[in-house]
Amino acid sequence: MWPKSFSAFLWGLLLAISLMLMVFRILPVDVDVKLFVGLMLGFCVWVMVMAFCYSRNSAKAASLVCAKWLVASSLINALLFFSQT
Repeated sequence: MWPKSFSAFLWGLLLAISLMLMVFRILPVDVDVKLFVGLMLGFCVWVMVMAFCYSRNSAKAASLVCAKWLVASSLINALLFFSQT
């Protein structure tokens, strides 16, 4: 159970940060609205990823899926970063 807990915490945190960064770059609103949306959605995403990790049979199976999502969201974030500068 502890490996699942550790992987759920770590992957949930990383994916929530990465996905909220993507939302922050896409939303065309003021900064205070972006921060509020990021705070509310970030916590929800973190909880969803943690629940997903707990539903897998092992921490390795959850880590493989979450790593794929992190790579995809990181590539999209890099694309958004370089297209805005």
